Amino acid sequence: MKVSLLRIFILPFVILVLGAGPALAQEEGAIKYRKAVMKAVGGHMGAMAGIVKGKVKGSQKEMEALSHAMRELASITPLIFPEGSDFGETRALEVIWQKPKEFKKVLDAFLAEATKLAEISHSGDKQAFGAQFKAMGKNACGACHKNFRGKKKNSLAQLRSTYSIGGTCFGRPGVG
Repeated sequence: MKVSLLRIFILPFVILVLGAGPALAQEEGAIKYRKAVMKAVGGHMGAMAGIVKGKVKGSQKEMEALSHAMRELASITPLIFPEGSDFGETRALEVIWQKPKEFKKVLDAFLAEATKLAEISHSGDKQAFGAQFKAMGKNACGACHKNFRGKKKNSLAQLRSTYSIGGTCFGRPGVG
């Protein structure tokens, strides 16, 4: 019985690739999910910053709703960094998975600070709310972004403005 090269080399490769497809799609889904959750965190931070900075009036009910939502987002944040989601278009640095204990400390700080913020929101004291908001930004958000999040990749517009000289971009008039 003759065994063709196709069966020996190609068929196992095809099976391997087809088997990896669903796993890869699941990992890409994990990155999209993480980005959506983090976008929600950023949206809530932006809304609360508007209240804290006095750009919007912001009632006690709004402070409570936003801070409680933030606390809930903080509670699921440890779940959005599964093993194998450290590739592709993500700003999550590999150190997250290389030093999980250090990363867990930052996630625990996020939950603790968000919980304090939610508790303070019930008082209606905007000054205390602002102080805790600032503490959360420094001790949780800032700590994570400093050590575990990569820098944004330059967009084409940023590159153009960075490399434009006298109204030209890369020596081409009208492009910069």
